[in-house]
Amino acid sequence: LKGHNLVDLSAFNTDGFDISGHNVYVHDCNCYAQDDCFTVKDNYDGRSTNMLFENNNASGMAMVIGSIGGSHIHNITFRNFYVQNTFKGIYTKFRGGTGKMTNITFENIVMDSPEQFPIWIGPAQQADNPDPCYANPCSLCWPDDPAAVCFPIEESKMENITLRNIEINNPKMSLGVIMGSNDNPTR
Repeated sequence: LKGHNLVDLSAFNTDGFDISGHNVYVHDCNCYAQDDCFTVKDNYDGRSTNMLFENNNASGMAMVIGSIGGSHIHNITFRNFYVQNTFKGIYTKFRGGTGKMTNITFENIVMDSPEQFPIWIGPAQQADNPDPCYANPCSLCWPDDPAAVCFPIEESKMENITLRNIEINNPKMSLGVIMGSNDNPTR
């Protein structure tokens, strides 16, 4: 697999599995996308719960929750993944609102040669403006561009997020970002 870069990611919304709902099991799949691969999304009833993703391979934005606004995402597990040349491996993201993520587990994951942050837990790093460096809530240009900003989540909550047995080989950047705020810490 070749890697991903910001030019590749200009193909936004080329997601693989976008799932919302309850009591879902996704297993033994391969996904190569220029955006989100295995993704838990907002649901029409305001909740997505009880999902297990296991024994999958991914490259792109591999294991994703979000972006979440006002929904409650609960009891989600990503287990036994191989992620090669991905842009982001583990990516939980809020776009704003009063949403909540609780009891989220990422375990037994191997990532080889991630292009950007292998782990990102915090605000959505996205561009929904003609200027890709516009922060809503976090600029795609952050942290590479010194003028770019990334605003922490202020109202949304993340609680009981577990990272267990995560192996990251040959990352091109730091191992990750976990971003909350003083008034609203990620737990």
